Amino acid sequence: MTFASLLRSHRRAARMTLRDLADASGVSARAISDMERGHSTAPQQRTLDALAAALTLSPFDRAALTEAAAAAKSGLSRTAYAPPRDVPDFTGRAAELALLSTSRRVVIHGQPGVGKTALAVHAAAAVPQAHFLDCRAGDLRARLQKIPAAALVILDNATAAPVPLPPATAVWITSRRRLPVDGATHLHLKPLPPPESAALLTAITGTPDPAATEVAAYCGHVPLALRIAGNRIAGRPGWTMTHLAARLADEPRRLATLTAGDLSVEATLAQAFAALSAPARALCQAIAKLPDFTPGIAATVTGLPESEANDVIAELIDHDLIHPAGEAESYRLHPLPRMNILFGVR
Repeated sequence: MTFASLLRSHRRAARMTLRDLADASGVSARAISDMERGHSTAPQQRTLDALAAALTLSPFDRAALTEAAAAAKSGLSRTAYAPPRDVPDFTGRAAELALLSTSRRVVIHGQPGVGKTALAVHAAAAVPQAHFLDCRAGDLRARLQKIPAAALVILDNATAAPVPLPPATAVWITSRRRLPVDGATHLHLKPLPPPESAALLTAITGTPDPAATEVAAYCGHVPLALRIAGNRIAGRPGWTMTHLAARLADEPRRLATLTAGDLSVEATLAQAFAALSAPARALCQAIAKLPDFTPGIAATVTGLPESEANDVIAELIDHDLIHPAGEAESYRLHPLPRMNILFGVR
């Protein structure tokens, strides 16, 4: 977001007119208007401080506004590297946040929808001048060369180890795979513990409900599914958690229920499956009806030699779509990927 649009967005969020902000900050209404229309040069720091104080911005939003002003002055657009807004109801992940606060390079990896980006953005809210780049959008190498020095760079949705890494104080990389990055700590993000799952639902809906535990279990404790479930209730005053639990209990319709606006568990999983090799997709289809499987079973259902079946299993582990089932060399699909294969739209 540019400095002009960011300033306008903050003023409107504060429900202030140009005159209100001028009176509160001591900056003329005409000067503020020129800034919001991009018709003036970037303001001096004392002007930014006055505007930020009048708008009662958080330290993170104040730093973002200052950074946007610097980018405008240098002719750079913040659009390519502005972090998304942190969600106000972020819940749990205390150990993971502590690790990020003390680690210079981290690869955050895990299954689709487990909250990798949300974790990185939430942790970055306390870091001034944090930059965010979606690795799927354009030439990553070229964009890395354009960003100014920062205390933190987040590289989101990486499919391969970015080379070279930016010369930043910290680099956090989110990926569905455990990428080999030199000197990085690997944070395998797992679904939330059941108590934190129920707490997230309560935070989203604003109302505690004993049935939240049941809904959380149907969501596989995956934050994306939990957020969709919470939004379904929050957006429908007549719905209760018990009502939603009854709908989610219907396995063939569970994925359809876990869709709200542009958020969809099924669409997220479809992207994950599309990134797999053909043998890996075939194995997923073959094992979806099985409670668990071994390399021998994988070889049988796919017709591959066991050595090649082991390679396919390794690929699924790498993409965090299966997990050990308890017994030696026994594996199982995660619940939501299994639902997607059995009941998703083909």
